Amino acid sequence: MEVVALPADEPEAASAPQYGGQPDSPARRPRPKSRATQRLEKAQVAAFMALRAVSSYSETDVELPVFFGSLSETLARLLRARRAAFWRLGPDRTLTVQPQAYGFATDSPLHDMRIRLPVDGESVAERVIFRDELDIVDGSSKDLDALWQAHGLAGIKSSIAVSWRAGDRRIGALVAYDSRRGFSNDDAWVLRVAAMATGLMWQYREAEQKLDVIAERLEQAAASRRQLLANIAAGGDEARRRFASTLHDDSLQLLTAAELQLERARVETDAEKASTQLDQLAITLKSVEDSLRRLLLNVSPQSTDLPLGLDEAIRTRLEALRTHTGIEPDIDLRLPGHLPEAVEAVVFKNLSEALTNVEKHAHATRIRVSAYPVDGGVAVVVVDDGKGFVVAESLYVPGHLGLLAIRERAQMAGGRCRIESEPGAGARVEFWVPLNH
Repeated sequence: MEVVALPADEPEAASAPQYGGQPDSPARRPRPKSRATQRLEKAQVAAFMALRAVSSYSETDVELPVFFGSLSETLARLLRARRAAFWRLGPDRTLTVQPQAYGFATDSPLHDMRIRLPVDGESVAERVIFRDELDIVDGSSKDLDALWQAHGLAGIKSSIAVSWRAGDRRIGALVAYDSRRGFSNDDAWVLRVAAMATGLMWQYREAEQKLDVIAERLEQAAASRRQLLANIAAGGDEARRRFASTLHDDSLQLLTAAELQLERARVETDAEKASTQLDQLAITLKSVEDSLRRLLLNVSPQSTDLPLGLDEAIRTRLEALRTHTGIEPDIDLRLPGHLPEAVEAVVFKNLSEALTNVEKHAHATRIRVSAYPVDGGVAVVVVDDGKGFVVAESLYVPGHLGLLAIRERAQMAGGRCRIESEPGAGARVEFWVPLNH
């Protein structure tokens, strides 16, 4: 970014024009400008050039330190000052100088200065800069000069400072040092104009950054939506495959065994043996009933379709898991008495999905299931002592969409989900669903 050139001093008044060889009459001579008018015009030109320097930032891609360094140089030249700097006010109420302050050596103590503003608002920096009590006497603010010297910045002969704001928010301060002719109120006004314009630019850059963040989040949301739709489609195929597999490998197998047992009992002539066959048949049919009930619970679309309440349905599902796999459950259910149907549906579906995952893949011996109210919702934790897995790999493996379904179902309900596991260390599935969503 180029440094704005200085306005030239006004030329000396030219000789009066001649008409017919005679000097112009006094009545026709232009009235000389007063010193006040000249100062005002120079200040206006300087302010205009400061505004142009600030606005040039929006037209370039320079980094902020480079911009502040160039702008500090421009302002110093406009005010006939040897040095200038922007100071940033941090969240801990401490002023620190922005990089590339103009006119200071790299080893100047200025770069390490920390000016802390007390809460009572009675410090020199607070009064002079932020309460606009700048008092210029003999070309400088003596209070400011003393402030720099107190913080180790020796050799400052004159200084002025103004507040640097973005709307009502204080960003920091803009300071000019060591004027060649002494600072004036006009110089302070030029600094205020530059600080105001820089504050507007700062707000503009902040708004741009926020828009970039929002745009990025919208893109992430759109990508997540596309992934969700793809997963829903894949999840439907997975659910149909799992349903068919359960029917074939469990219920239908048991029914075939029951038919064989019935046939043997029918052809058996020994009454005692026939009675034993019938007892075995009764046990098999009970297993078929349990299998079909378990399948019904897993595919139920709403919690109101459950033949039992949520608490009892969870216990029944865990007992079926124990009977079918031998995995011993440890149950801690502290569910509220009345839950919204949608919440019950998400809780039971996610819990069933987690148990199915343990049943098929974990090779566990024990499982702990906890459910309790917290933070205006219901939290469910499922922990097993199985073989574990790599979470990042398992979430998107074809045919293993159960964990992904748990996460997405919880998120779609306004909740959250966390899955933790390592090979050989078991697994922990935790999700939370708000009561109102």
